[in-house]
Amino acid sequence: MGQDLTVNLVASLLAFAVGWLGRALVHYYRTKVPAARVWRLDRGRRVMVVVGESSRASSAYPKLHEADALAAMNLRQFLSQDLRLHEAVTVRARAFAMASDAEENLVVIGGPAHNGVWQLMADRLNAPYSFRQFSDDYRIVGTEDGEEYGESESGATTRVDHAIVLLARNPFAAGSRLVMIAGCDTLATSGATQLFARAEIRKLAKAYDTRSPLALVVRVESVGGYVRPPEVVAATNFSQPSVARSDPAPRS
Repeated sequence: MGQDLTVNLVASLLAFAVGWLGRALVHYYRTKVPAARVWRLDRGRRVMVVVGESSRASSAYPKLHEADALAAMNLRQFLSQDLRLHEAVTVRARAFAMASDAEENLVVIGGPAHNGVWQLMADRLNAPYSFRQFSDDYRIVGTEDGEEYGESESGATTRVDHAIVLLARNPFAAGSRLVMIAGCDTLATSGATQLFARAEIRKLAKAYDTRSPLALVVRVESVGGYVRPPEVVAATNFSQPSVARSDPAPRS
């Protein structure tokens, strides 16, 4: 009887171990693998989130743009949950130091209106979509077909906005990642970050080739204050100019 009890105990432990390992593998392939395929970070370097500053800021009292700050918080949370990366650093665009920061994994949030790093990077990518300033707003314009995407109000309680999301190599360090997110207005800047949430990033990894530089135009809709999940309305892989090899930048 003692032998039977031992056999049953061992069998139960084995079943528990197999079940636990099975759940762990399913969780790994449903969360970490898709996130790693999209982010493609150089784990030997830091992740730096570069945000713009509010137009109400001054040199004495700098202020983060609220939408950019929310977007940065969302992305840091997703990185922590899915990739166990807990050390992403957020810096203001004016505090971004080329000598020490240029070769890190960079996440640039906010477009050329209030984030100078956006244009610095965009000029080195040749992406198929860019921001163009009109009389009273910014719009996303396709560089080849001239298609325009912007902000609109389709009803008293409904707003629609669009954002550019770029996934590319860091133009200053080929092994590092560059992610850029900016909306025509604040709604799309914060809303587009939900593409990197657990359920959405699985769809992104499955639907698009993230091994090559990828440009997305994302539609974000707010209905009575409820922000619906972002929708990709245009997507293009593009060729990125080669990165010139140079001596590593000094690390701080």
